[in-house]
Amino acid sequence: MAYDWGKNGLANTPWRRDIVPDIVPILIRRAKEGRPITYGDLAGELHREFGHLPKARKTLYGPPVGAIGVAIRELSDRWGDRIPPINTIVVRASTGFPGVGADEIAHYFFEDNGRGMKKNRDAYLLAAMDAVYNYGNQWDRVAEALGAPGLEPATGVIDQGEPIALPDLPTGHKPESDEHMAIKAWICDRPKWLAAFGRFGAGVDERYISSGDRLDAYFDSEKKRLAVEVKTSKASDAELMRGVYQCVKYRAVLRAEELALRRVPNGDAVLVCTRSPSRKTAALIKRLNVNFLLLPKEAEKR
Repeated sequence: MAYDWGKNGLANTPWRRDIVPDIVPILIRRAKEGRPITYGDLAGELHREFGHLPKARKTLYGPPVGAIGVAIRELSDRWGDRIPPINTIVVRASTGFPGVGADEIAHYFFEDNGRGMKKNRDAYLLAAMDAVYNYGNQWDRVAEALGAPGLEPATGVIDQGEPIALPDLPTGHKPESDEHMAIKAWICDRPKWLAAFGRFGAGVDERYISSGDRLDAYFDSEKKRLAVEVKTSKASDAELMRGVYQCVKYRAVLRAEELALRRVPNGDAVLVCTRSPSRKTAALIKRLNVNFLLLPKEAEKR
């Protein structure tokens, strides 16, 4: 039996009940693609896929999206399984995060029922969004329960911005340079340079994380953990780009560790260097939402 949207309190107008069943397959397709969708793009896809004329006020799509979040929460209770809150991948173009209306609906998904969400909203929402993307083909079961048709996920190149070529991979391990060791010692002794990420004491040089990776530097406070990837002024563009990808990995592992320990998953990573990135590397930093900190040249002098 298909889900009865008429009994969902947020689908309480004829227009909402009309479009909500068609929003479900669009969100499931985006979840499988591993990327969020803005309210404007949602309106456009509803028009292209199902013929719904777009509304000028995109905020009108908030309650229908919320209705889907409520339905997912109900399915979670019925199945005894914490299905990720798919409504969280519908985001505002200006922030890249969902509106505050998503918060209350998503509380069921977290171990603490969202009690820490007020102080760590971004961390909670990022964890929820990652879970949505990682739910994979299990969304097919959800689609069936909600009576939603299937839409084929996109593959290959996304027509959105110029592709950034992947960096060349190293062919062997290089010994650590004096400059690299100097920067590690310099940043460990100067946590105030990392004030944008939290209030830290002195950092730790060379720290292993659960993936087996060894961080160049590591900072930990009661509220935040930070991995630091160090590159010197002699680093090539390819090496600096590899540092960007290393930060993506370290950030994910720190947050996974925190989830395992039932801590707020707000671990982060920053790439530090004593030279500015090239235009291409800067574009990659922005696209992957990686933190970059330019250090003074004297940081690599012992």
